Amino acid sequence: MGLRLKCPGCQAKNPLSLRVCPVCGHSLDNLPPKQRVYVLEPFGAPMPPSTPASVPSPKAALPAPKAAPSAQTPAKAAKKPKRPGKKKG
Repeated sequence: MGLRLKCPGCQAKNPLSLRVCPVCGHSLDNLPPKQRVYVLEPFGAPMPPSTPASVPSPKAALPAPKAAPSAQTPAKAAKKPKRPGKKKG
């Protein structure tokens, strides 16, 4: 018998070692308890395909990293702010 986690996106039964469903690409990490459904299956049960062509890679789903601050950013921070005060006149 093998314990599997049912994907909340497509209902595929996945091994507990997977972090992303290979069928639909849904994340299996940090699921709320209501979405965690475990299934007990015999060891000879077929597994879903490991990498179907229609599923984007997990890295492609991640947001792009923020760009490093440009050289102008520290120069702008070095300028003294204007102080409100009396007008000369």
